[in-house]
This record gives sequence, C-alpha cells and structure tokens, in this order.
Amino acid sequence: MPRLLPLFLFTLLLWPLQARADEPHDCVVRQFSTVRLVQNLEPQGETGKYPAGTERAYAFARLDCTNVGTGETFWFHWLRGDREMGRSRARVDVSRNWRIWSQVRVSPGSWSVQLKDSDGRLQAERDFEVEGAPPAE
Repeated sequence: MPRLLPLFLFTLLLWPLQARADEPHDCVVRQFSTVRLVQNLEPQGETGKYPAGTERAYAFARLDCTNVGTGETFWFHWLRGDREMGRSRARVDVSRNWRIWSQVRVSPGSWSVQLKDSDGRLQAERDFEVEGAPPAE
C-alpha cells in the first residue's frame, strides 16, 4: 500500500486542474471595438468607418476572466458581407484585464468582425465600413 501513496497524492494534485479544464470559461467581454491600430497593448482610434485607402482593420477585446480551461481560445471572424475573409485565434487566460486583438487586410465595403469562444458561441460583434468603391466581383 505505501507504494501506491505517491500515485494517489499525485492524482489528488492533478484532479482540480482536470476538473477546471472541463468547466466552461466565465469570460465577460468588457470592451470590443474596431480601431485604427493596437499599440503597446492598447487600442488606438476607435472607429466604425475606415477611410478609402485603408489597408488593415483591427479589432480589440478586453476580457474579464476568472475561470478559464486549459487551452481556451477565442476566435476573431472577419466578414465582408456574408463571406468570411479571415479568421484568427487568440489564447485566453485568467485575468481581469486580458487583452486580445486581431487584424485583417481590408477592401472597400461593409464588414463585420465577430468574437467567438472555442465552442463557437458568439461573444461580441461589430459592424464597420471601409470607404471607397467596392471591388468588382
């Protein structure tokens, strides 16, 4: 029996981590915006309309997470009309001020960006415009 004691203690130590990984996250989106740039972990120039000639759009999210499973990720989905134009993944961890962002190459037209968790649940969404003549399709 003494030989099994280390294994038993090791299992007891790992059990809370395994239980936590199976629980859903409790992240709350405190801020979600389209911005002109992200610099030094902070959004710069919140906007819903990018001028003609803009090459990139940025989305920024500030999350409040106290329970996050191992490997939790959020996904940015960039859409122009009904068509997905890009997708990027961002790791999420426990923090009252977790910041994530994404960027995409844009062209003129109506766009939206969605923030989804690893289970595909929509957490936030923003519409924005890129001015200029839409490209011929």
